[in-house]
Amino acid sequence: MHRLFLVHELLIIICEHLYDEDDIPNASKEALARLARTCKAFHTVALNALWSNLDGVAPLLQCLPADVTRLYWRLPLGTAVVGIERAPREAEWDVIQGYASRVHHLRVLNPLRPVETSVIFTLSRPPTTSPLFPNLRSLVWNDSRPQIMGFLRTLCGPLLTSLMFDCSSTGTARWDAAASAILIAVPVICPAVKVITLPSSSPCPPIPNMLLAWSHLEEVSCGEIDTVIFRHLAKQTYLRKLAFKLSQSISQSLTDRPPSPQTFSRLRELEVHAPELPSLIEFIQKLEIHPTTIRAQVDAGPTPSDMKAFFAFLTEHYVGVKLQNVSLLQSPPSIRMPSVTQLPLLPPTGNQFNGRIDTLMIDVKCSIHLADEDLASLAFAWPYLRTFSVNKTHGWVVKSDISQIGLLEMLQCCPKLQTLCIAINTDTFTEVPVDRPGGGIQNKNVRTLGFADSIIQPRATTVVAAFLSDIFPRLNEVTAWKSDQMRVRRDADSTDPTVHAIRWESVSQQIKGMIRIRQQERRWRWGEQTRFLNDC
Repeated sequence: MHRLFLVHELLIIICEHLYDEDDIPNASKEALARLARTCKAFHTVALNALWSNLDGVAPLLQCLPADVTRLYWRLPLGTAVVGIERAPREAEWDVIQGYASRVHHLRVLNPLRPVETSVIFTLSRPPTTSPLFPNLRSLVWNDSRPQIMGFLRTLCGPLLTSLMFDCSSTGTARWDAAASAILIAVPVICPAVKVITLPSSSPCPPIPNMLLAWSHLEEVSCGEIDTVIFRHLAKQTYLRKLAFKLSQSISQSLTDRPPSPQTFSRLRELEVHAPELPSLIEFIQKLEIHPTTIRAQVDAGPTPSDMKAFFAFLTEHYVGVKLQNVSLLQSPPSIRMPSVTQLPLLPPTGNQFNGRIDTLMIDVKCSIHLADEDLASLAFAWPYLRTFSVNKTHGWVVKSDISQIGLLEMLQCCPKLQTLCIAINTDTFTEVPVDRPGGGIQNKNVRTLGFADSIIQPRATTVVAAFLSDIFPRLNEVTAWKSDQMRVRRDADSTDPTVHAIRWESVSQQIKGMIRIRQQERRWRWGEQTRFLNDC
């Protein structure tokens, strides 16, 4: 074995690169397991990487002899559930603790490998006084069964810095007062927590009140909170991210008691779920803070005047201050999209806050109308855009006036663009030109392109595909009319939206073939030039 592999730090880096959550399922884990069995030098480091991130507690028991556990099938989906056949012996507990001590990140319940409550009860009572997961740093509690809440106390420890309560898949309706004592004790057991995520709808009062016990929080995501908790979070000097549901009481408290200049002094990311857009604007104005990322979710569909007020607010509020990410979404369910044409949404231009913005996402029940000059001025104002998405789910409703000219100007002004979703007017695509569009302008970053509820006629599919395959040489997919909100509508000529979706799917398939042909052409031309130079 080469001497380099005797360097412990180098082995750690190799194993970290080998572990890839986005890889083929279990491929990286199998590779780490084989590496751990290769030799003693690799054994410890590879096992640490293999067990560092544990999704569900089932693997701890599945490493034991077969007679310890039992499997049965849960109908009707046929999911295999792990149960306990007999209690682990002392030597088997040593195996469990040996692997559990390597776990740094744990998600309690893996929906693909669920466990019986008997498994949780067994792990909650190890035969020693030492913690079962002594090195746990991050915990995702996603099991709402009230009878296993005692396991939470077993998992919590002084080294835990990140705690998430996620019961979206199992529900929180069954959480009752019996869990209160355990929840109240969590901040005492885990004083070092810096990142906390609470359920958006609190199943019992102690959940949001837990926030009052921590004084060094860095990231907080929660549902609706009262003014006492809000004032406590405002004093957190290390808080850089806050996500919560805005209530009327908080807005009123800011009016009665204006915030101090030190309020949210280091806040960089703000996510607010507000009843309507004007209340969100008023809230940020009262706080007088300037986070670089604003993600807003509103219940009521904003009007065009609300949208203009939102952009006007950003223009005035962020003069000389950096703003990078703006996202405005609407909560489902809500009223149907208005079918009448509303006032156009025009982007602000020529303002100091625009220069460094790299993400703009809007998806609300408000009809959108942009023309080539609007898109060009927007791109000129935001040259660093990486993500630009407008009403990907709800659609633009009215016919877009953006043609290939506006799209080319945007690509020229925004070379870093990676994600794009707009509506485009395909009426101007009449024939495939002899010359390349835009003199050869290309964007090699975009892989998936969205065209919202853009209408396309059969005669334009090939022309559009030829155009897009040239300016986006690495494009993999084109999507349009994908959401349920758009599919239940009808356009001006009463065409079924599914028809347009099928036509855009045809465009996507043609683009793949055209890109392959262009690649073959370039290889052939390069080969011809190489042979010519060799002959000379």
